[in-house]
Amino acid sequence: MNDVVFLNPRDSVATTTRAFEAGEELQVDGRAVRLLQAIPFAHKVAVKPIPQGQPVYKYGEPIGLATADIAEGELVHTHNLKSNRGLG
Repeated sequence: MNDVVFLNPRDSVATTTRAFEAGEELQVDGRAVRLLQAIPFAHKVAVKPIPQGQPVYKYGEPIGLATADIAEGELVHTHNLKSNRGLG
């Protein structure tokens, strides 16, 4: 079983399939991503740096904009992502 769901090389996030502790390492698309913080089950983690104002990609599609610089290995959630959901 994979530790994350990562479907498209364009993606800047992966979704966890279990809870992780800070410092653990994920294998994503053939490379290691070290977690900077704990990531809960079924949450998004940045698999590459995402500059503030840039789109966040999941499953090959933009899901919102980064509201702050997001480092590789950081939790991506409402505190640093403005979602496209419900915006028409």
